[in-house]
Amino acid sequence: MRYFAVLLALAACGHHDSTKTDSGTVTGDGTQTDGTGSGSGSSTSIDGQIVSCYSQGAPTATCTLPSHCCFSNFSSQHNGACETTSCAWGTIECDGPEDCTGGGHCCSTQLMDQNGILGYRVACQATACGAHPLHEELCNIASPACSSGTCVSAYGVNNDLPRSLYICR
Repeated sequence: MRYFAVLLALAACGHHDSTKTDSGTVTGDGTQTDGTGSGSGSSTSIDGQIVSCYSQGAPTATCTLPSHCCFSNFSSQHNGACETTSCAWGTIECDGPEDCTGGGHCCSTQLMDQNGILGYRVACQATACGAHPLHEELCNIASPACSSGTCVSAYGVNNDLPRSLYICR
């Protein structure tokens, strides 16, 4: 009930925060996140690691953690910018398993409510990523292999994610 009250309050303001609320966010498969901005379990992003932050004008741009990349849904480019505050649509806190502690997985999770997609969170988690299309395991060509499948560009495969990311398929 508290979750819906928070959503109604945010909707009244004309803005929603897709990554955090006091009580967490519901993912596309109906599971509740903890609202911390991190993935589930005991794996977190490693400060000092570099994550992709694509924008059309700077396709190779990066952020150094703890600054994360906030990417938009205003265009098909999903332009990003480095931030230390909450993101309105998409958050990238890792772009492959090398950014995660304890052998964790870098996972994209589609965040939803009863009205549809609220955004995406790409974060480390200790457990394996869920199944696509609601979840994606992220990889990096130069990092350890995917837990299953092959590391491919997200561009043309999952166009809801910035085109500089790689996913396991």
